[in-house]
Amino acid sequence: MFGSETWLADTVASANSDDDFSKAAEHFDGSIALEIGEQTVWLKIYRGEIIDTEPYVPQFGATFRLTGNEAAWQQLAAGDMSFSQALYETAIRSSGNKLEANRLRDAIELFVRHLQENTTDSTAEMEVAE
Repeated sequence: MFGSETWLADTVASANSDDDFSKAAEHFDGSIALEIGEQTVWLKIYRGEIIDTEPYVPQFGATFRLTGNEAAWQQLAAGDMSFSQALYETAIRSSGNKLEANRLRDAIELFVRHLQENTTDSTAEMEVAE
């Protein structure tokens, strides 16, 4: 998806080792579904840590979803667009519990930065290969 098969594991490990991410998500017990074009990534967050991921949304759902086409997520991963800009321009949309989505805004911004750190090299290689 982002030029590397390990992008999710790498991003989760990086976010989980970040004190700022932990603080931003410390009071959240819920899940986020990232809908990246036709693919879905489900993140379960508890006490400031991403404790589980799945390539689908389990039957109990997600607290909220962040949805965008693959091109928008590629722009985020490459650092060509910030998460705030993606929301403002509606390249990425949120649905579900808007209160929790807004409350987790800082944690999501930090997760996106970790995504960028873990995929920038591979997305650049992928663009050259196309």
